[in-house]
Parts: sequence; structure tokens; C-alpha cells
Amino acid sequence: MRVLVVGGGAIGGITAAKLDADVVVLDANAEHVARLNDPGLVINGEPPVRLSAVSSPEALVGEFDFALIAVKAPWHPQAIPPLVERGGIGAYVTLGNGLIQDRIEAMVGRGNLLACLVEWGATNVGPGELIRDSYGGCVLGELDHRRSERAQRLAQALQPVGPARVTENVRGMIWTKLLVNSTFTGLSAISGLRYGGVAEQGREAVFALWHEGLRLADAQGLTLDAIHDLDPRRLDDAELARYMRHSGNVKPSMLQDLEAGRPTEVDVVNGGVAARGDALGIDTPANDAVVELVHAIERGERAIDPANLRAVTRMTARSRAPGRGFESR
Repeated sequence: MRVLVVGGGAIGGITAAKLDADVVVLDANAEHVARLNDPGLVINGEPPVRLSAVSSPEALVGEFDFALIAVKAPWHPQAIPPLVERGGIGAYVTLGNGLIQDRIEAMVGRGNLLACLVEWGATNVGPGELIRDSYGGCVLGELDHRRSERAQRLAQALQPVGPARVTENVRGMIWTKLLVNSTFTGLSAISGLRYGGVAEQGREAVFALWHEGLRLADAQGLTLDAIHDLDPRRLDDAELARYMRHSGNVKPSMLQDLEAGRPTEVDVVNGGVAARGDALGIDTPANDAVVELVHAIERGERAIDPANLRAVTRMTARSRAPGRGFESR
């Protein structure tokens, strides 16, 4: 099996280094590409793993069974169309967060996309160096719910990265993963805290976001399955504490992007929830608040601060007060 990993950052780089396949990494950062080739990618301070990496689609040679899309949503319009135009890719696979699948399928063609939901986190330290913050596997499947041979083959190749399984309910799994991201990633980004700190200091905001996502899942008739060993319909204080025992150290990419001054994926994560709420006529004040706060931080109008967790709670309560509107959108 020959696999192209598009984006050699935290998730893409670690996946490329451990994948059981002939792997080529495509990444726009020339310094990162040079280090992946020599001396190799350093993960958690371990000896470097050499990878074949290039910095432009023009440098790619031959065909690939899969292209794993590990670049973030703001860069999809730049990264994906040149690959489609080049051709030679059997199927595309999303590794990213948020409601991105239908948008990418529109770029690559109906039936040419699988969704893969990653259940672990990592941090990009700098060119050629990554840290895996938590351990876990992934779940993948076809958007049309069927169980395919290509999904089974890819799941087998992903086993060295972490336990990989195929689902016939990938739409439900996408929303379950979105629950995790819209709750913990958004709150981590605005507060500067890792998941564990968010759970400790932002409990009310956590449950407000989680229950908004559950309400929308029910409105869409989705079946939610466990992810990260977390039952989405049983989140309470005890379940939250159990989840944090293995995910409390996660520092999500949205926080890393804010700290580095890069565009975030908030519009396909919390903004994705809010947009689905608009479509269904269901208010999402907690997600609206996170979107507003993240964009304010991006514009330099607000600082990353744990106090923003309380701001989400206040803004959510304000929107529900009789006769009061919510002006984040």
C-alpha cells in the first residue's frame, strides 16, 4: 500500500511515522520537510524516524492508494485541488476536526472520500519535532455507511498508530467527535488550559456545550457511539473525571494555532455546530460564545485567559434571559 500524508504536522507527522505502508509526506514547510528527510522526525524525544517528504505536489511521483488529509480546514482550498488535478489517488481520507467531510467530498468527487476520526492528540514543537500528548486509536468509515474493503485495508495499516476500527455509522461518529472538539478544544483555546484544566475550571461551560451538541444530534436523528471510551449520553462529573485520566494532558491544535497567531478551525468546529443549529432552528448560545471569543483573540482584541471560561457561562446565561438577545452572530 502506498499512502500520501498531506500535512506533516502533529497528527499527520505521527501518523506518517507509524503507518504500516509506503508513505510520502507532502508539507508546505520546507524546513520541516528537510528535517523529515534527514535526520528524520523526532517524536517525544525518541530517535528520529526518516520519512520521504516533499514540499510541493509537483515533486510527487507515482500513484497512491490513499491521501490522508491532515492539513487544517483553512488550508483545504489550497492543498486539495492541486492533488485532484494531478490525479493518481485512489481515495482521500479526512483526519481533521469539525464538519469538513461534505465540503472535501465536493472537492474530490462523490464516493472518493472516507472519514477517519482520530482519538489522540499531539503538539507541534517545531520543524522535525512533535509530541504525542495522549494515546488512542481511530475510527473510520464510508460516508454512505457501507463497510468497504478499502476501509478495512486502511484500518489495518493504521494499527501501529493506535487501535483502528471500521464503523458503518461514521456520520454519527463524526458528530460524537465534534461533541468532544466543540466542548474541550474550543474551551482550551480561549482559556489556554489543557483539557484537564478546562474540566476543572470550566465545568458549567463544558456541560452547556455538550448538551447543545446532544440536542442537535437528536434533532438530526443521529446515533452516537462511544469515542475515546466516552459514552456521549452519560457525561456527568464521574464520567468527565474518568475521561480526563487519559485525555487531560491534550493541548489541542486550536490553542496551538492561537498561540502561534495562525487561523483556527473554530468555524468548522464550534461554528459548525452553530451553523447546524441555524439550519434546524435551534439556538446554540454556548457555541456562539466560543466562536465570538476565538475570533476576538485572533483579531488581538482579547487575550487567551482562563477567565474566558466564565465569559462563556455568562454569555450563555444572558442569551437565555427573558427579553435578552445574543449578539455573537
